Amino acid sequence: MILLPQGVEIGEVPIERRYSGVLRGLLTRIKGLYEAIYERYGDDGLELIRSVSSGYGAEIARRSRRGDPPWEIRKVGLYLVKVFDNMQSDGEVTEFTDRRVAILVPRCPYPFEHTQICAAHTSMERALVQGLNPDLDYCIENSIPAGDPFCLHVLKWK
Repeated sequence: MILLPQGVEIGEVPIERRYSGVLRGLLTRIKGLYEAIYERYGDDGLELIRSVSSGYGAEIARRSRRGDPPWEIRKVGLYLVKVFDNMQSDGEVTEFTDRRVAILVPRCPYPFEHTQICAAHTSMERALVQGLNPDLDYCIENSIPAGDPFCLHVLKWK
Protein backbone atom coordinates (compact mmCIF):
# COMPACT_ATOMS: atom_id res chain seq x y z
CA MET A 1 0.00 0.00 0.00
CA ILE A 2 1.36 3.38 -0.98
CA LEU A 3 0.97 5.90 1.82
CA LEU A 4 -0.27 9.31 0.73
CA PRO A 5 0.44 12.63 2.41
CA GLN A 6 -1.99 13.56 5.15
CA GLY A 7 -5.19 15.00 3.71
CA VAL A 8 -4.66 13.45 0.23
CA GLU A 9 -7.04 10.62 -0.69
CA ILE A 10 -7.80 8.38 -3.65
CA GLY A 11 -11.21 6.83 -4.11
CA GLU A 12 -11.30 3.15 -3.18
CA VAL A 13 -11.88 0.77 -6.09
CA PRO A 14 -13.72 -2.46 -5.19
CA ILE A 15 -11.30 -5.41 -5.11
CA GLU A 16 -13.18 -7.36 -7.81
CA ARG A 17 -12.95 -4.47 -10.28
CA ARG A 18 -9.34 -3.70 -9.37
CA TYR A 19 -8.31 -7.34 -9.74
CA SER A 20 -10.11 -7.70 -13.07
CA GLY A 21 -8.53 -4.58 -14.55
CA VAL A 22 -5.03 -5.39 -13.32
CA LEU A 23 -5.25 -8.98 -14.54
CA ARG A 24 -6.53 -7.91 -17.97
CA GLY A 25 -3.61 -5.47 -18.23
CA LEU A 26 -1.06 -8.12 -17.26
CA LEU A 27 -2.47 -10.62 -19.76
CA THR A 28 -2.35 -8.00 -22.51
CA ARG A 29 1.25 -7.24 -21.56
CA ILE A 30 2.21 -10.94 -21.59
CA LYS A 31 0.62 -11.34 -25.03
CA GLY A 32 2.56 -8.34 -26.31
CA LEU A 33 5.82 -9.67 -24.88
CA TYR A 34 5.26 -13.11 -26.39
CA GLU A 35 4.51 -11.61 -29.80
CA ALA A 36 7.62 -9.41 -29.63
CA ILE A 37 9.79 -12.38 -28.60
CA TYR A 38 8.37 -14.49 -31.43
CA GLU A 39 8.71 -11.70 -33.99
CA ARG A 40 12.32 -11.00 -33.05
CA TYR A 41 13.61 -14.52 -32.31
CA GLY A 42 11.28 -16.87 -34.19
CA ASP A 43 11.63 -20.52 -33.13
CA ASP A 44 14.28 -19.64 -30.54
CA GLY A 45 11.79 -17.23 -28.99
CA LEU A 46 9.12 -19.91 -28.89
CA GLU A 47 11.59 -22.24 -27.18
CA LEU A 48 12.28 -19.54 -24.58
CA ILE A 49 8.55 -19.09 -23.92
CA ARG A 50 8.12 -22.88 -23.75
CA SER A 51 11.06 -23.29 -21.37
CA VAL A 52 9.94 -20.58 -18.94
CA SER A 53 6.31 -21.70 -19.06
CA SER A 54 7.02 -25.39 -18.53
CA GLY A 55 9.45 -24.60 -15.71
CA TYR A 56 6.73 -22.58 -14.01
CA GLY A 57 4.19 -25.38 -14.41
CA ALA A 58 6.61 -27.97 -13.04
CA GLU A 59 7.31 -25.77 -10.01
CA ILE A 60 3.59 -25.32 -9.28
CA ALA A 61 3.12 -29.10 -9.50
CA ARG A 62 6.06 -29.74 -7.17
CA ARG A 63 4.74 -27.31 -4.56
CA SER A 64 1.16 -28.58 -4.87
CA ARG A 65 1.89 -32.29 -4.81
CA ARG A 66 4.50 -32.05 -2.01
CA GLY A 67 5.83 -35.54 -2.65
CA ASP A 68 2.39 -37.16 -2.44
CA PRO A 69 1.53 -39.99 -4.82
CA PRO A 70 0.32 -38.95 -8.28
CA TRP A 71 -3.10 -37.34 -8.24
CA GLU A 72 -6.06 -39.03 -9.89
CA ILE A 73 -7.37 -37.47 -13.09
CA ARG A 74 -10.40 -35.76 -11.54
CA LYS A 75 -8.27 -34.04 -8.88
CA VAL A 76 -5.86 -32.83 -11.58
CA GLY A 77 -8.82 -31.63 -13.64
CA LEU A 78 -10.24 -29.67 -10.72
CA TYR A 79 -6.84 -28.13 -10.09
CA LEU A 80 -6.62 -27.06 -13.73
CA VAL A 81 -10.08 -25.48 -13.40
CA LYS A 82 -8.75 -23.48 -10.42
CA VAL A 83 -5.85 -22.27 -12.58
CA PHE A 84 -8.28 -21.17 -15.29
CA ASP A 85 -10.57 -19.52 -12.72
CA ASN A 86 -7.59 -17.56 -11.37
CA MET A 87 -7.15 -16.17 -14.90
CA GLN A 88 -10.85 -15.25 -14.92
CA SER A 89 -11.51 -17.63 -17.80
CA ASP A 90 -15.09 -18.40 -18.72
CA GLY A 91 -16.03 -21.90 -19.77
CA GLU A 92 -17.32 -25.23 -18.59
CA VAL A 93 -16.21 -28.76 -17.86
CA THR A 94 -17.85 -30.80 -20.63
CA GLU A 95 -16.44 -34.21 -19.62
CA PHE A 96 -15.47 -35.37 -16.13
CA THR A 97 -14.77 -39.10 -15.95
CA ASP A 98 -12.03 -41.41 -14.68
CA ARG A 99 -10.71 -41.56 -18.27
CA ARG A 100 -11.02 -37.97 -19.51
CA VAL A 101 -11.59 -34.41 -18.34
CA ALA A 102 -12.41 -31.75 -20.94
CA ILE A 103 -12.65 -28.02 -20.29
CA LEU A 104 -14.27 -25.83 -22.94
CA VAL A 105 -13.11 -22.20 -22.95
CA PRO A 106 -15.05 -19.96 -25.38
CA ARG A 107 -12.68 -16.97 -25.16
CA CYS A 108 -8.92 -16.83 -24.67
CA PRO A 109 -8.05 -14.51 -21.77
CA TYR A 110 -4.91 -13.29 -23.60
CA PRO A 111 -6.20 -13.61 -26.55
CA PHE A 112 -3.54 -15.35 -28.61
CA GLU A 113 -3.62 -15.11 -32.38
CA HIS A 114 -0.74 -17.47 -33.24
CA THR A 115 -1.08 -21.20 -32.61
CA GLN A 116 2.68 -21.41 -32.04
CA ILE A 117 2.57 -18.86 -29.21
CA CYS A 118 -0.47 -20.57 -27.67
CA ALA A 119 1.30 -23.95 -27.75
CA ALA A 120 4.47 -22.51 -26.21
CA HIS A 121 2.48 -20.75 -23.47
CA THR A 122 0.32 -23.77 -22.61
CA SER A 123 3.41 -25.87 -22.02
CA MET A 124 2.86 -24.56 -18.46
CA GLU A 125 -0.40 -26.49 -18.21
CA ARG A 126 1.19 -29.57 -19.79
CA ALA A 127 4.08 -29.50 -17.28
CA LEU A 128 1.66 -28.89 -14.41
CA VAL A 129 -0.52 -31.86 -15.38
CA GLN A 130 2.44 -34.19 -15.89
CA GLY A 131 3.96 -33.03 -12.61
CA LEU A 132 0.75 -33.88 -10.78
CA ASN A 133 0.47 -37.24 -12.55
CA PRO A 134 3.12 -38.33 -15.09
CA ASP A 135 0.70 -40.88 -16.58
CA LEU A 136 -1.66 -38.13 -17.74
CA ASP A 137 -1.48 -36.22 -20.98
CA TYR A 138 -2.68 -32.66 -21.55
CA CYS A 139 -3.64 -31.47 -25.00
CA ILE A 140 -5.69 -28.79 -26.68
CA GLU A 141 -8.07 -30.52 -29.10
CA ASN A 142 -9.68 -27.28 -30.33
CA SER A 143 -7.98 -23.90 -30.43
CA ILE A 144 -9.28 -20.39 -31.08
CA PRO A 145 -5.95 -19.30 -32.66
CA ALA A 146 -6.31 -22.26 -35.06
CA GLY A 147 -9.73 -20.97 -36.15
CA ASP A 148 -11.93 -23.09 -33.89
CA PRO A 149 -14.87 -21.36 -32.14
CA PHE A 150 -13.51 -22.36 -28.70
CA CYS A 151 -10.55 -23.99 -26.99
CA LEU A 152 -10.95 -27.50 -25.61
CA HIS A 153 -8.36 -28.40 -22.98
CA VAL A 154 -8.25 -32.16 -22.38
CA LEU A 155 -6.70 -34.42 -19.76
CA LYS A 156 -6.50 -38.12 -20.56
CA TRP A 157 -4.37 -41.15 -19.82
CA LYS A 158 -1.30 -41.66 -21.99
